[in-house]
Amino acid sequence: MHRHMNTHPPVLSALIIIRTRPEYERRSIISSLALFTATITGRREAAFDLLHARFDPTDTRAEILRGLCQRVPPGAQLLVRQPILPARHLMDTAAVRDLPPIDNQLIASALPGTTLLSLTVTDEQLKAAGEAMGLEMAGPESTPLKRNRRAPEQAMALWSVYTQAFCHKAEARALIASFQAWRVLERAKPLPF
Repeated sequence: MHRHMNTHPPVLSALIIIRTRPEYERRSIISSLALFTATITGRREAAFDLLHARFDPTDTRAEILRGLCQRVPPGAQLLVRQPILPARHLMDTAAVRDLPPIDNQLIASALPGTTLLSLTVTDEQLKAAGEAMGLEMAGPESTPLKRNRRAPEQAMALWSVYTQAFCHKAEARALIASFQAWRVLERAKPLPF
């Protein structure tokens, strides 16, 4: 059976926000984020760009998200992870109604012209997708430092999940190959110090 497949958007940015604890918990703060952008440059080729930022507890959520929204490329579709609610929240609709807006909602309202594509992906699925692409992924048992450091790999893995799920097989294969070539070049660059 042939299901309708999309092609990759002209510009697609995959966003990963790393928090000190799950987003729905009080005192959860943003510790880092990664924005990985794939821009289609040819029939099956893309250029890639990565923004990785770390924050300390004095940085406010509003400042962090404002800075992020300024860096989302114009015209990009934004790929985000949908937080998975704990079961207790799903049972209690009043609890869900009373939750403060999540990062994705705040980003969507700050970027009215931007399409947010929201994927529900477990940490295990994301880790498996990243490892399948040869990325060194942080696991659920990783230290906060390693989770912050590996935010770019998570964003790349999120992009690959989308690309392999929603693009034509041949296009997805070509884009992943294009990505792998970019990674080799990135790793060959001298360190900035």
